[in-house]
Amino acid sequence: MTAAALRLVDRRGLDALSMRRLGTALGVEAMSLYKHVPSKPALLELLVERVLADVVPPPAGASWEARLRHVADELRRVSLAHPHVFPLLATRVPASAHGLAPLEAALAALADAGLDDAAVVRHFWTFVAWLTGALLSETAAATGAGQASIEVPPDLDTAAFPALARFGARIAACDFAEEYARGLEVLIDAVRAAARPRPVRSKHPEGRRFVVGDAAADVNPARRGPARRRRPPV
Repeated sequence: MTAAALRLVDRRGLDALSMRRLGTALGVEAMSLYKHVPSKPALLELLVERVLADVVPPPAGASWEARLRHVADELRRVSLAHPHVFPLLATRVPASAHGLAPLEAALAALADAGLDDAAVVRHFWTFVAWLTGALLSETAAATGAGQASIEVPPDLDTAAFPALARFGARIAACDFAEEYARGLEVLIDAVRAAARPRPVRSKHPEGRRFVVGDAAADVNPARRGPARRRRPPV
């Protein structure tokens, strides 16, 4: 039943899915479907579960960068395979092994990058927001529900929109694959930068700031002993 529902959505979109149409596709009465699924929302949950079941987990032992890329690439792959289903993927997370596995893999990769817990959570939500937005644009263009380009009016008021006048021709079309790859690398670079060890910053008693390495430097003049007297010039 779920496979038939997915085929129907892939061909005609989410709006075409109804229990009556699904029953017709299966050659049964619509009411008989309720013996297997209690409602249409429950059927939509099964669709999400079915698509996420195709996500291949990242290889064990791979670097955190490779695992994070793999999670993003797999979610993009299944989303483009079923672009009409993506609005459901973006708004529903089944509380099942298939639904939770990509989240677990992304969090584990970020934790292994060397971030503290708070930074893991921040970068996780950045990853989710970026990936959702990128795939929403790409799947919408694939289904005809969105545009793959930004059209700048030929009679644009260049005084009011100088940046659009300058870059309009360059943003007229989007190479989704290229922009997806670039965005993913920007995000990974940001994680690397956040995980990079930073020198300890301290403050001199007189207000002058300085940087020390792994060990704290003793800057209290009282602990340095008496100052060495200089021999007066001859």
